Amino acid sequence: MIPSLITQMQYREDGRSPHSHYHLSCELVFVCSGAAEFTIDGRKYLAEEQSAVFISSYEQHEIRILKAPYRRYFAMVQAQELERAFPASSLPGIFKNRPAGFSHCVSLKAFGAESERLFARLLEETSQAAPYGEQMVKNLLEELLILVYRTCPENFSSLEAGSGSRVREIQQYIEAHFAEDLQVSGLARKFYMNHCYLTHLFKKQVGYSPKQYILLNRLSYAQELLETTQFQVSQVAFQCGFGDVNNFIRAFREWFGVSPSQFRKQNGKRPP
Repeated sequence: MIPSLITQMQYREDGRSPHSHYHLSCELVFVCSGAAEFTIDGRKYLAEEQSAVFISSYEQHEIRILKAPYRRYFAMVQAQELERAFPASSLPGIFKNRPAGFSHCVSLKAFGAESERLFARLLEETSQAAPYGEQMVKNLLEELLILVYRTCPENFSSLEAGSGSRVREIQQYIEAHFAEDLQVSGLARKFYMNHCYLTHLFKKQVGYSPKQYILLNRLSYAQELLETTQFQVSQVAFQCGFGDVNNFIRAFREWFGVSPSQFRKQNGKRPP
């Protein structure tokens, strides 16, 4: 198993709708039977049998069960680890990029029982320590994402040579350096691109502007620190790249609907 690629994989059946929530990892849900309404950052989807739903770590989501029995697989996926597993592929982008025409919910009915078989195999492989298990997990996930691509190619940003690949380099650079003093103008100079042109291409391919993407990476890391450490809110702010605590609190509240202190009270550890 690759714990850093799929950190959690489960199969469940219940009739209780969970409350509105976030995850530190990306989430992939596959509905085996029943139906549920997914609300993801304000967009509503009907996920019926053999639907796959992709949710990034930035996206607030709520699930309302419409038809029982609601049986599903779900996997918590680390998008950056997926990038490392498939470095020359557009497949990982579905977990974090939101290009025009993107749909969080994709029907895989055209492939019959094949999709559910892949999820069952993934659950089996992530639940044991079999020889070459990590390679099997990678292969199964790649096969699944290829089926999704064949059904809904518009969900995947193009990785054509030239400007498209340069945007991906910038995206990966932001993910590695978001806690630093990053400015879009500095990124433009570093990657030899016009500021406005960079912003336009980045927004088109990723679905967020470079400034928004820097902010989302910082806020996502802030969630993790609030949940897993006892750092003071001011320490969390500086660890995530915010130069001002009040700006951090305001940005966090605007995106997540609660203050950092309220989020920690609901989800994480309190400072001593």
